[in-house]
Amino acid sequence: MMDKKAIKKDNNAIQKEKRRHPRFLTVLPLEIFLDELSIKTNTKNISSSGIFCAIDRYLPVKTRLHVNFKLLLEPDGQRMEKVVNSLAEIVRIEPSVEKQDCESYNIGITFLDMAQDERNFLLEYVHQKNLKEAKDLKKMYLRLKEMAARLVEIEECHPTAEHFRKVIERAVIDLDAAAHILDYEINELKNLE
Repeated sequence: MMDKKAIKKDNNAIQKEKRRHPRFLTVLPLEIFLDELSIKTNTKNISSSGIFCAIDRYLPVKTRLHVNFKLLLEPDGQRMEKVVNSLAEIVRIEPSVEKQDCESYNIGITFLDMAQDERNFLLEYVHQKNLKEAKDLKKMYLRLKEMAARLVEIEECHPTAEHFRKVIERAVIDLDAAAHILDYEINELKNLE
């Protein structure tokens, strides 16, 4: 069972993670162009202000480049696709120095010159993905509670069910303490619509 200190710590961590631009963990094909160099990779996360990805070579912070990626939205069952092409700049790199034995560098890229219609589409993409995942998490949480209730019934007929019920009930107790954060997130995302 989570204690009050752990709940407070979780709440503080969530508050600290709030960024000016919501991020979504997603893998999208990404192409980076720098002069004659073309690097193909995938995003790790994306927001309306930038991208986080891995590349196989060292490019220093403040390097200006172009990024190109495709977004797909399906609001109300209607398929909408947009190719985003923007001037961008590397704002973070891990590791921060070039290493001979390093196979991959994680880089944070900020968009510098994104067209407003592309930025709006990207905002809607991130918003829809975050809302969908928050709703999916809520559904999983409710299914877990239903499973715990069902195991009480099964327990009368099957002795092993008691062990499952106890484990799930402990998990539900821990999740109950954090579920209000998920409800808050869903309401905030709905208010943005």
